[in-house]
Amino acid sequence: MGRTNQQKLCWNVIVSLQDTILHKGEYISLKEIADDLNLSYHQVADISTGRKKFNTNFKYQPKVVIKKISGIL
Repeated sequence: MGRTNQQKLCWNVIVSLQDTILHKGEYISLKEIADDLNLSYHQVADISTGRKKFNTNFKYQPKVVIKKISGIL
């Protein structure tokens, strides 16, 4: 698959800590999400598919939810 010049918002991202939303936005690509959140592309791809779970002993661990926006033609 080649690269496209896609300009549609395809991904919805919410980063929260308990009941507080730290970051919320819509993005065109997973790469754009990775750059904005300072994560690697592979981490973002794993989070978006549900493969990545953050199992740490930290008291305050942000929850990152990446979902594909439905209804895209």
